[in-house]
Amino acid sequence: MTEAHLPVPFHDHPHWRVNLRPGLYTPELIPSLADCYATIEKTRLRLGGWDFPYLNPHRNQRQQGGNWVASWIDFAGHAEYWRLYQSGQFLHLSAVRECIDSQWRKELEDAMKLNLNHITTFDWSKVNGYVDIQNLNCTISEIFEFAARLSQHGIYEGTVTIEVELRKSRGLLLAARPGRLWNIDCIATEENLGHAWEVGSDDLVASGAGHALEATRWFLERFGWIPPNMDPLKKDQERFLKGIA
Repeated sequence: MTEAHLPVPFHDHPHWRVNLRPGLYTPELIPSLADCYATIEKTRLRLGGWDFPYLNPHRNQRQQGGNWVASWIDFAGHAEYWRLYQSGQFLHLSAVRECIDSQWRKELEDAMKLNLNHITTFDWSKVNGYVDIQNLNCTISEIFEFAARLSQHGIYEGTVTIEVELRKSRGLLLAARPGRLWNIDCIATEENLGHAWEVGSDDLVASGAGHALEATRWFLERFGWIPPNMDPLKKDQERFLKGIA
């Protein structure tokens, strides 16, 4: 899947790339393309006011190939493309919303310039955008929760590999929304940040939230928050997974 030729221009912006893969490859684990769509219908999340993954109701924003189905959207700050293969492999691309939503970006910029005004040596010219800590936590949490739901529906048995990558990450500054205490200058220095976690499907169903927090910790450390304070993030995650804003 070449990103440059997709109907949504992810290569222009910082974006998440997610790849879920079953441990055992079975070409037609999902019997038909119709069953692929039905699988998404049954397992997609509705937690933060936006489905994950988003199944577009418009047929002209869906697609199918020899062994996969896909859907996408590029509207109102949401840019997303996903593809589910009959083998159970799931690929998902989504823009970092706080980088493409001008209002959200300005809100974080204003907050961080206030929060970091005590660091007189900070070079703002290196900042290419902002990653909301709370949104990063929720994004990773819903990835693991979705993988757990696929496991519950028999798509993943044995083990599943959850690969999460933040592309075009260099120059992104960790940020907090107004009202949240955050005064550390943590900025990504790598062009891409990513890691793969192999988890037993039963363990994923039982403890997906804990695995998600460990993945969140991994990313926060790569931004330079070492060690991150995970207690408030765990509370945020609990509220998010319960559907509490």
